[in-house]
Amino acid sequence: MKILNPTAQRSAAVLAGALLLGSLAACGGGSSASSAVDKSTLTIATDSDSASFGYDPLRVSDAQRQFFEGLYDNLMTLQKDGSVGPGLAKSFSYNADNTVLTLALKDGVTFTDGSTLDAALVKANLDRRTDTALSAYSAIAKGGAQEVTSVDVVSPTQVSITFAKAQPGFEKNLASTMGMIVGKTAAANTGSLSTTPDGSGPYTLDTGSTVKGNKYVFQKNSKSSDASNYAYNKIVFSVIMDPQARANALVSGQADVAALTSSTVDFAKSKGVGVSQIGGTVQTMISFDKIGKTSPAFASEKVRQAIQHAINRQTLVDALHKGDVPAWNALPKDSAGFTQDLNTEFAYDPAKAKSLLAEAGYASGFEFTIIASTQTQTDLQAVQKDLAAVGIKMNVKLAASTDEAFAAVATTPLGYAPMSWDNPVGLMYGAILSGFTNVQKATDDQLGAATAAVAAAKDDASKKAALTKLNTRLVESGWMIPLYESLTNQGYNTKKVQQVTFAGTNAYPLLSSYTPTN
Repeated sequence: MKILNPTAQRSAAVLAGALLLGSLAACGGGSSASSAVDKSTLTIATDSDSASFGYDPLRVSDAQRQFFEGLYDNLMTLQKDGSVGPGLAKSFSYNADNTVLTLALKDGVTFTDGSTLDAALVKANLDRRTDTALSAYSAIAKGGAQEVTSVDVVSPTQVSITFAKAQPGFEKNLASTMGMIVGKTAAANTGSLSTTPDGSGPYTLDTGSTVKGNKYVFQKNSKSSDASNYAYNKIVFSVIMDPQARANALVSGQADVAALTSSTVDFAKSKGVGVSQIGGTVQTMISFDKIGKTSPAFASEKVRQAIQHAINRQTLVDALHKGDVPAWNALPKDSAGFTQDLNTEFAYDPAKAKSLLAEAGYASGFEFTIIASTQTQTDLQAVQKDLAAVGIKMNVKLAASTDEAFAAVATTPLGYAPMSWDNPVGLMYGAILSGFTNVQKATDDQLGAATAAVAAAKDDASKKAALTKLNTRLVESGWMIPLYESLTNQGYNTKKVQQVTFAGTNAYPLLSSYTPTN
């Protein structure tokens, strides 16, 4: 739910965007006026509350990876260049037909509850896949696209994972939240994670300084062998939902790093703030309901196609997102699956939209409600006018609570989230086909086949063909209604923090990548 990763994912940002509201008052002065460099603490201003569900890493997606990376270790790790390397698993191997993945585990890993890493603990973690609340495990649960049929202890330091069908390249998913491992206490009593983390990561939660929903304070974990790879002794995640307030916090020195929007980048730069940018994030309306459970009209593919034609993406970008690019493709323009054909096939055409609605039996239109956050409300109000012009009444409701925001996937037919496609297979299996964006369990054989083809592709030509089919079907089915491709902007105080870098095409910087200036 970019979506949102295993997903995908600033996938969950459709949900996270409506979390507990927080803001800081505007303050004057730029980063150049900050006090002496403090290498002991890094304050990161975030646009959502990553721990709104507590501290279970399996209840979130890749959009929250950076936060949970501080508390938990992964079986595999995302490297600085975007590749996947060893983590808690120091090596891995597949059997001949790629149906069994065997992991060899590190020694000497200790969790905050005092337990240690072994094969039995990894099995206990992966056996939690029967819990439907764990969105990160949705793809490997029974009936999931990457179903795991058994997890077996081979030896104290070796564990094998058996799949219902071949899963070459599955190890990449273990570098996402799916691969995060909790300690023995939490694995046995998952309810404890609602208030207390239980990880082996480079930091531990400072409960005395943390204010849930407002700020989270991490202190360096002296028991972590990887803690030396993280520059700061303390990290503070400050939740500031309002984009301008977040930019103000960075400019005033209240934050050292902040997620910026296109509307605040110029302001931040004018105050001497550094800004690192990466493309590939497609801001997308996601059809949660494809079977008509919450709104009968959404069961019709023609209705979803009508919405595609009704939206004037160019006007939206010109008015609200200058510098970004209108998008008719679900996948970003640098993807091998991007095709100009979709720009023409689903171009702005209100007459076509009305015709499709009539063919679907909704010539007089229909009405539904979408849940908004303070960050998405303006975009959705612009779309609201376009839909009204073809007879569709979309009520935009600002989420009254975190619970209402997260329940929207089951209670409303349509959502809105930034989608990051650096791992298309993981995103499809973990969020779109099986995950939190499809709680109604809709199916689409063409999407399933295209995803499987991408996973099985052995050369660039076959991968391009499969990705193009996937991209095309996502749009023509109306499962994805892309609006525009945006830059992900990370602002940083140049007096305290070196230029922010990204891990390959992943839109979320590694927590370990933040380093102080010399």
